[in-house]
Amino acid sequence: MKLVLNIFIAFLSVAVFAQKDTIVFKNKDIMVGEVKQLNNNILTVKTSYSDKDFSIEFDKVVSLVLENRYSVALSNGMRMYGYVKTDTLNKATITQENNVAIEVFLNEIVVLRKIDDGFWKHFKGSFDFGYNLTQTNNSEQFTFAGVLSYYSEKWLHRADYNQLYTSQDDVEDIRRTDWSLDTKRYLKRKWFIFSNVSFLSNTSQSLKGRLVPSLGAGNYLVRNNKLYFLLGSGLTYNIEKYEDSSTDKNSTEAFLSTEFNMFNFKKIDLFASVTSLPSLSEKGRFRTDANFRFKYDLPFDFYFKTEVQVNFDNQPAAGAVKTDYVFSTGFGWELK
Repeated sequence: MKLVLNIFIAFLSVAVFAQKDTIVFKNKDIMVGEVKQLNNNILTVKTSYSDKDFSIEFDKVVSLVLENRYSVALSNGMRMYGYVKTDTLNKATITQENNVAIEVFLNEIVVLRKIDDGFWKHFKGSFDFGYNLTQTNNSEQFTFAGVLSYYSEKWLHRADYNQLYTSQDDVEDIRRTDWSLDTKRYLKRKWFIFSNVSFLSNTSQSLKGRLVPSLGAGNYLVRNNKLYFLLGSGLTYNIEKYEDSSTDKNSTEAFLSTEFNMFNFKKIDLFASVTSLPSLSEKGRFRTDANFRFKYDLPFDFYFKTEVQVNFDNQPAAGAVKTDYVFSTGFGWELK
């Protein structure tokens, strides 16, 4: 009875303050604010009394009342667009624009993405950089990374940029630049189609530039509020320019990609992706791009993280290495 009264008070608060979302937790606490999104079991909520958004573990929520329209993805692959409201604890009714309503368990909701009116409100992004200076050998390292995304009901557009520059005495400078432009169109159930244009420049591989446009399709084999696992495949056209222009070449490749993300297993966050690219126009050539990231949460919001990025080419340019990798590890602290 007490819980029902708390929910009633929360709903009344919504009416008084208008256009505020209501979240009720398993411990009977109530939060009123603006739900911005749900992804990887983290519900992001903005409130009027905090400068920072709150990050909430979604499996601790038993009730939601959302005032805005959201793009909703369920664990069974269904996607819809509408309003979300809880009438029964641990369940939610999603009312679509055609007034068709569907009732689901809260733990079946794996993605919530607020769809604001206005073109610019669909954008999200982040940028970060780092600089290291060591007196020994006059070693310097500069890194920069940026992400910009545009979300709509059925489309996702994303741009990524990463740059690494290292210099030290008696060693050739290392420059590595990569960027990508992705477009994904969500289909029925767990299927999607996508296009991608990526670029890589890497002095370690004597590569001035590799431009790779690609088209493909994929499927989320598993997707819930603990992990996801997807497979994708398609075709790419590989345009390569090397330091030695006589080795420049173009080729057609098939690709098979897989991505795994485990994000809600106590203190562990594990991500891995592998893309295999056998050539269709160059006999015996095979490339692989891989990424692995492990994160372990420590007390007081500290964490330990290790990340490895690997590029392999069994037929590199003359004088270039077959395998190039970037390895990073260290401790960090999260502001929550």
